[in-house]
Amino acid sequence: MSATAPLCILFASERAANSLVAGIPAAARGMMQLHKSNAKHPVVIAVPGGWEPSSLCRSELERLAPGTVLHPTDSDIVEAAGWIGGAAVQSMTDDEMRNIADSWTDVVAADVAGLNQAAHRIVASTGKPGDGIVSRHLNRPISQAITRIVLRWPGARPWHATLAAGLVGLIMLACLLFGGAAGLLAGAALFQLASIIDGVDGEMARATFRSSARGAMMDSLTDAATNLGFVGGVSYNVYMNGDQSAGLAGALACLILANGSAMLGWQSRRDDANFTFDGLKHRFGARPSRIRQWLTWIAMRDFYAFAAFVMIMLGGATLLLYAFAIITAGWFAVLCAFLPNWKKPGESS
Repeated sequence: MSATAPLCILFASERAANSLVAGIPAAARGMMQLHKSNAKHPVVIAVPGGWEPSSLCRSELERLAPGTVLHPTDSDIVEAAGWIGGAAVQSMTDDEMRNIADSWTDVVAADVAGLNQAAHRIVASTGKPGDGIVSRHLNRPISQAITRIVLRWPGARPWHATLAAGLVGLIMLACLLFGGAAGLLAGAALFQLASIIDGVDGEMARATFRSSARGAMMDSLTDAATNLGFVGGVSYNVYMNGDQSAGLAGALACLILANGSAMLGWQSRRDDANFTFDGLKHRFGARPSRIRQWLTWIAMRDFYAFAAFVMIMLGGATLLLYAFAIITAGWFAVLCAFLPNWKKPGESS
């Protein structure tokens, strides 16, 4: 066999080779890694009978493996130095890639059904270790189901999901400001929906290798605006319906939340880190304990969005606003206690 014979990533059909999530992005990353591990061999994507890459396929390969030349190949006629099934390329270790010696007959070509199963596993792995208890058990399963559906559209991008979450937030605010008692209930349901949709953009980004600092910043800003809109909208709704004291308590909570969020955003920029409002959560959990873990969970959006939804549905909007005021004041006090000794990531304490 020629020393320059190609390493072949094998798909069962043209449709499979052009597929998104488990197909092209994984194959592109595989091509890049195989180039690093086996520099003496070219890498090709092969399909029995040959195939024609779609424009999306070519753009994804250029994005994920820049500079790599795509060679669409007929697996029936190519002489290969090694074969790898397209669905397996994403899970291979470096050692496995360096020691590819499989024959074509030993490799399972990636068909559409197998790639769909692999895509399901990829999306299922997009949860984050820092997910709260509500997100882990309720929000994430629903958002991942939405992500799997959205990713069937080749043109879907994470920012579409961010925009959708922002639009839900705007509708929520309109319901709270102008909908009266019915609007209060609708706003609570929409806030919980926004909390669920909030996970979709990150899942899409991780599943298709599109994570970016700008995308994370837009997601954080949308979340913060929706949070403030909800607290302020509920406060206005309750105030206008006759409970001025609770409405004022909620307005105070909204003001504290806005100031604290601005401080966290400003601090993240001072740290030369990606723009985020999660700095306090990360530092508060640096020395974990059961109490700290529960306090962190309670302060996370997935928990308070769901708790607010339940309380409002049960007629507890007034109690909710007092609770928001107390909890937000405590959160702000902790923030102020941490800020004087705030260390940049990587600095010793």
